[in-house]
Amino acid sequence: MVAILIATGQNSAFHGLDEYLPLPLLPLADRPFLQHVIEALVRHGVRRIEFVLSHLPQKIEARFGDGARWGCVFHYHLSPSAEDALRVAAGIAAGEKDDVLLASGTTLPSFDTTLLPPGSQILHLGGWTGWTRLLPGAPLAQATGTYNVGVCLSIESGDDFLRAQRAALDGAFDGLMIAGRAADPHVWISRNVALHPTAVITPPVYFGENCRIGKGAQIGPSAVIGANCIVDEQSIVVNSMVTPGTYIGEALELDCVIVDRNRLVNLRLGTSVLISETFLLGSLLERRRGRVWQRIRDRLIALFLLLLLWPLLLAVFLYLKITGRGRFAVRHGVDIPADDNPASWRPVDVTRFDTADSSSGEFLYSFLPGLLSVLKGNVFLVGVQPRSRQEIESLPPDWKSLYLTSKAGLITEARVMFGPCGSEDEIYTGETFYCATESASHDLKLASLWVRGLFARSNTQPVPVLADDLEN
Repeated sequence: MVAILIATGQNSAFHGLDEYLPLPLLPLADRPFLQHVIEALVRHGVRRIEFVLSHLPQKIEARFGDGARWGCVFHYHLSPSAEDALRVAAGIAAGEKDDVLLASGTTLPSFDTTLLPPGSQILHLGGWTGWTRLLPGAPLAQATGTYNVGVCLSIESGDDFLRAQRAALDGAFDGLMIAGRAADPHVWISRNVALHPTAVITPPVYFGENCRIGKGAQIGPSAVIGANCIVDEQSIVVNSMVTPGTYIGEALELDCVIVDRNRLVNLRLGTSVLISETFLLGSLLERRRGRVWQRIRDRLIALFLLLLLWPLLLAVFLYLKITGRGRFAVRHGVDIPADDNPASWRPVDVTRFDTADSSSGEFLYSFLPGLLSVLKGNVFLVGVQPRSRQEIESLPPDWKSLYLTSKAGLITEARVMFGPCGSEDEIYTGETFYCATESASHDLKLASLWVRGLFARSNTQPVPVLADDLEN
């Protein structure tokens, strides 16, 4: 059987959530909704899937590839617009000699393929689900039969999306695969999740990997916390979805909302707002006034360390020069904090050794030469990672605004939390959390955790960091 899967990717009902992500890639529990659809098609015996895409097609293709992971063959077709998707699908179906299952990337009905007659539309509560079993080579108009199902997951609207989350967590939809262990009935916890002992968990709840839940937080019922999220102390998340890489500030109450980084979609009111930094980052502006003294402090520390370690720095430089395995390099960055006008950005240089072995020698190749930049006042010892003008301009708008309010440093929260090879979402989570908790004491804790990681068996393996490590 061949499937034609329409995943156009846009829906105004989500109030901007589809700006940088096709809606079928929104997570249902632990994985994108579209992946659940693909896995269902495979269970129904489909071995080839023809995707019809429109909005941000490259992200869907990059996510699922050629289908070998599922034992399938994937082909991708571009539709000029969502309205043309059915026309493109009809053209594909017309040339097929096998049975064709027309499927939607935003709905997932529960049905039995053996009981679904060819030429039948699948209905739920009297409405078409977007799924049809076609006769070989027959046009879509000839599918006049009907097949009613009792359960259908949908992300056609925000309310549908939250209902689908609850159905998945409650086990109301047979066949869904959810990663993680069930610590209690309908409480799903992925790997490397840190829950504060005072956090209150009310099922059904799902926690993605690398989540950190703070002191006194209340999670659930019907709450999904995506991977690499941080929920700060005393916050409440009920009947809501928090997308991966999001930081939830202290003492916030979220009910019937979808939160995607700094975008909050209120499903009851049907509104979407981009939250200002005071909502997420608290007293960040007040703390920035103390950065003059922080810079003086860090320059003095860098001077002391360079006086102590200059023979080692010279030895590394000579070794790389003689062996030809690396070179002394200057990375061009931007002095932050800065305003939103690129014309006012002051360029700074960050020194390091460029070498193929840099991943196995962070202290020698990055931190040690970077002390020269700290001594010049170009960066701090602890902060967010230094970025060039081009890298900053390519960041998503919310991330860019956040980054420009912070300070760059050699030791970063993302490096301590997720290791040297963190994903984009992990780096965003780390930088968001750092901006929200930045202080002299927090910098000291991060530095101590980073130093502890240097003495681990391999500095490519991050030292596990629990919530108490950064709170106590």
